[in-house]
Amino acid sequence: MASPSVHVHKFYDIWFKWVDPLTLIPTVYATLFMPEVMLDSFIPAQMSPYNPDHGFLFHQLAALFSFIAVVQGVVLRITGDIKVWRAVNAGILLVDISMLASLYVSLKQQDRLSLGEIRGGDWGNLFFTSLVTLIRVAFLSGVGVSDKARVKRA
Repeated sequence: MASPSVHVHKFYDIWFKWVDPLTLIPTVYATLFMPEVMLDSFIPAQMSPYNPDHGFLFHQLAALFSFIAVVQGVVLRITGDIKVWRAVNAGILLVDISMLASLYVSLKQQDRLSLGEIRGGDWGNLFFTSLVTLIRVAFLSGVGVSDKARVKRA
């Protein structure tokens, strides 16, 4: 789990080691093998169809998602050092924030910010990315992370 003097709530242990990395597997697969579907999840195909010349961008995105899955699924399993856990999640938080900002900018450029123009996939992207962002912010803020010595005295 974490270092001997720190207790991390079981929710984070399960989320960061299992749930978060497992959700990246279908994302990596779709990014590599169905880039047109991935693109359509951000920009409707009728507005901007997939261009195979841009495939390298999707490969780079798949590499980023793969790296994040390995760091979460492997590195967090081999260390209980809370400083490593915080550094990993701070880095991934930057990715989450960037993805939320990118989604906003994309919807704004497409003139699809009104509630009636936002598609189900857009809501799904927004909801899930916001959820993982809030989980990371809570973890980094110390919610569910406590000093064991302090807990024993209480």
